[in-house]
Amino acid sequence: MNPTRADAGRDKDHDGLRNLTEYRLDLDPVDEDSDNDGADDGDEVKDGSRSTDPHVRDTDNDGTRDGDEDADGDGFDNEDEDDSLETCLTDDDDRDEDGVDDEDENEQHSGARDSDSDDDGIEDGDEDGDHDGEQNEDEDDSVEDNCEAEHGEDDSDLMGTIISFDAGTGALVINTLASEAHLSLVVTEETEIEFDTSGSGSNDEDGSAADLVPGAEVAEIGMDDGATLEEIELVRAS
Repeated sequence: MNPTRADAGRDKDHDGLRNLTEYRLDLDPVDEDSDNDGADDGDEVKDGSRSTDPHVRDTDNDGTRDGDEDADGDGFDNEDEDDSLETCLTDDDDRDEDGVDDEDENEQHSGARDSDSDDDGIEDGDEDGDHDGEQNEDEDDSVEDNCEAEHGEDDSDLMGTIISFDAGTGALVINTLASEAHLSLVVTEETEIEFDTSGSGSNDEDGSAADLVPGAEVAEIGMDDGATLEEIELVRAS
């Protein structure tokens, strides 16, 4: 948490838990999966049916990480249960930007911090590890998944572009691609402005109101319960 901002109620890593809650539970507020087991902190804390501990990778000590378990026996791993329901802002991290989410790297025998794990000159996401004709980065994608724009899978993965921004009033107008309608919002001092640098909800690069320029591409916005603009995620220009 930032001591100069009232951000205890924020969710910096977009895992479904507020910063203060993570602090109290001894979890990492800037890491959506503190124990790196493939299951987001919010899922482990809120879904008691999984009986997993967000501090332990293999809660039942059976040799399988909690994220790779199938607690309800429906054929889908715990880590994949909520993926089709997540927005791009809360999509899984890809630290090495190779197109394979961190939670899936272990399944594909690659490293989450090395974009070319076997050093063959081909990024892990572009490999076809099981020789089924589908690249690794596409293996776990749902047909509704539109969160991998940077790797060319879903070139339309944008909310829209900024038409105008008035720094004095905070008035922001976005042209939305889905409906080709104009969306009028108000940016306040509490609005978090970030860059999506990985194509999967990166949260490690902060922006500012100076980045809200006409033509800037918007990946996603977040509104609180009071219809206040809580955060805006921009696509950094190439």
